[in-house]
Amino acid sequence: MGTFHWPEEFDRTSPADREPYPHNFEVTVREAVKNVTEELNRFEASKTQIQTAATGLDNPAGEVTYDDPGVVAYWRIDGEDFAAPCDRWSSLRDNAQAVYHYLKAKRGMNRWGVQTVGGEFGTARVGKVLVTD
Repeated sequence: MGTFHWPEEFDRTSPADREPYPHNFEVTVREAVKNVTEELNRFEASKTQIQTAATGLDNPAGEVTYDDPGVVAYWRIDGEDFAAPCDRWSSLRDNAQAVYHYLKAKRGMNRWGVQTVGGEFGTARVGKVLVTD
């Protein structure tokens, strides 16, 4: 983590407009990021990546720090690139858990056979996946 690119197709939330998530996700920041990773792994997707501005996520005993609470999940399916960004909430944990719930719901739509205009991820389509090495 630490390398963070916000997809140009999506607007950022002004820091002054961010607030705590009112329903208290009961996970740690590491669990929330892990939830996003696991949900992406359930897709038949390539080039999956989660980007944040956080440091310390890879060290289970260390402190997680960040100046920007935004989270972006990137992936590719059938040659099309997608992103699910969230920076509405004031904490990285809450934004990551919101992305997890979005991905879980979209995957459910696919399993349940719901058809949508542009496919389940039409609103998440981006010009390209910004995967860094």
